[in-house]
Amino acid sequence: MQQDRFHIGQLVRITRPFSGYADRRTYCIVCLVFEEGGDRLYRVKNTVGVERLVKAEEIEPAALTAVP
Repeated sequence: MQQDRFHIGQLVRITRPFSGYADRRTYCIVCLVFEEGGDRLYRVKNTVGVERLVKAEEIEPAALTAVP
């Protein structure tokens, strides 16, 4: 089984979204989603309730001083 790079509850930032620019808001990983074909996606949510599905390559850990 593939090791997860991130875990539920971890604070992250979007680095390479599909829209082409970096989203510097802080998101919290709320769950891991498995798609057909074995792709793993992370459902992330920010403080205003916006949710997104992202790949591990599109996110990075937030700074230790980040707040949700």
